[in-house]
Amino acid sequence: MSNIIQRLQIDSTSRSVLIIDDDPELAQSLKRIVQMFFKECAVATDGDEGLKLYHDKLASHEPYTLVITDLELPKKGGLGVIKDIRALSKSQPILILSAHDDADFMAEAISLEVQGYLLKPLSMPKFFLHLEKILLDPSSNFVKTNHTDPITRWKLLPELEDFLKVPFREPIALLRIRVNYLSNIYNLVGEEYADEYVSELGALLESLQINSEGTFYRCGSDEFCLVLKNQTLQYANALANDMVSIARYFHTSEKGIILNSTLSIGIAYGTENLLANSRLALENFIHSDTAGVMVFIQNDEERDRTRVHGREVLKMIFHALEDENIVPYVQPIVSASSGEVEIFNSFVRIRQEEKIYGPETFLNVAISTHQMTMITRSMIRNTLSLNATIRPDNAILTVCLADEDLNDEALLAYIQFWTERYRIDPSRIAFELVGRDKESNSNSPFPLIKKLKEHGYKIILNRFGSGEFNLAYLFELKPDYIKIHPDLIKQLHVEPKAIMIVQKLVDIIHLVGAKAIATHLSTASDVELLKSIDIDYLQGYAVAAPYEVI
Repeated sequence: MSNIIQRLQIDSTSRSVLIIDDDPELAQSLKRIVQMFFKECAVATDGDEGLKLYHDKLASHEPYTLVITDLELPKKGGLGVIKDIRALSKSQPILILSAHDDADFMAEAISLEVQGYLLKPLSMPKFFLHLEKILLDPSSNFVKTNHTDPITRWKLLPELEDFLKVPFREPIALLRIRVNYLSNIYNLVGEEYADEYVSELGALLESLQINSEGTFYRCGSDEFCLVLKNQTLQYANALANDMVSIARYFHTSEKGIILNSTLSIGIAYGTENLLANSRLALENFIHSDTAGVMVFIQNDEERDRTRVHGREVLKMIFHALEDENIVPYVQPIVSASSGEVEIFNSFVRIRQEEKIYGPETFLNVAISTHQMTMITRSMIRNTLSLNATIRPDNAILTVCLADEDLNDEALLAYIQFWTERYRIDPSRIAFELVGRDKESNSNSPFPLIKKLKEHGYKIILNRFGSGEFNLAYLFELKPDYIKIHPDLIKQLHVEPKAIMIVQKLVDIIHLVGAKAIATHLSTASDVELLKSIDIDYLQGYAVAAPYEVI
């Protein structure tokens, strides 16, 4: 599936699509999906509007690359729309997306020479296969049979994939080159200027090869690949660093517009799995726009061990979700002043064959394979179900949210459903944001966080006090609780200044209107020391260990 998606993204900047569907939510969801493969995506909610958009596009001599239409539409039915389009263009690719599997409907649609008939609810694998047939099949009018990028004159990803299928006796180097900010350049100045920049940058990169004859490929809208045979890893690394350095200062300035960018380069070296390993090297950059060079080398034994482990962990997650064995363990958080339990922190565990596995067993794999959304939903449901059994019964229940959860547009409705089902006031539910390092300097919080706050739920910010932080961001986020970074807590008995630093952080936390929580407290002396400052809450094994609520 990932290979199909990568191939579909090639030449995406030259494509456009028209979606006609009277279900606005489905149309917008489909638009979000296809935007990866089309530069322009128009949506119409009835047949007349769809035909008008089609006529306007045709009049500009830039017909849509693809039309996706429902059959049941207001004002003018889908079959009528298709007939009108066919009268204007015999070759216009059209996909039907319909809830009807009636034979008469399908027969009439097929007679109009549509490229596909997909049933709702939409199957993504089938949808991508149809897109691949329309956009990438050499027999299609929209595909260049020689697989050559018109901008750089380099071969495209399919050619590279075919080349890499042949076994290599000697190791080769594959440089995967990401042009940072390129999508911004296309969006801000348009294709004419951006294409010129890409063309000149490509020529510059080619010219840097002095002692080798590598082959360049354009593997995506913002990614190039360079294959180096009969060269050492040291040479590949040196060449990549030269590319990064020179690209930083290279710019085009035609027609009064200055364009430049930076490069991130991932290097894979070996005889197989070069595309996958070069991608892993690129992904090791902390930020997607970080310039630099990263090398990834994995021998056969390490790769096989990693894959076996990954498969076993994914099986564990699948069965835990299927058998409802995602188990919340709660850890009390007590008031520093009264010693009373006021908050229960819920931590994810997996039960398998009467054994309990902690997050260190499965969390990294779950995050890497985007399984966290399902795990989080299970944790929300199972944690809120504890409301009737925890004591004190007015304590706050806390569930952790990972980064990918914050982009789950349906999560708020899910949270509200289970809040109402278990009759819990939203003010007694808190969501802890973990993995927030990348967003610490963001100008505004995610929309989900704002909506949670608006509906009365509480927010906990985690690991505060390490690295940079933006005070204005904290004021805008308005967290109810902030946990001090555990590394600072560990320094309390080692570094004399640590207690003063923690006190200053507590002052900042109070300044933004939040309560301060000290975590990972392992000794009674830690507890007593923190009670001497204005800390609000205490958490850790010195207070209470996590446990399962029976």
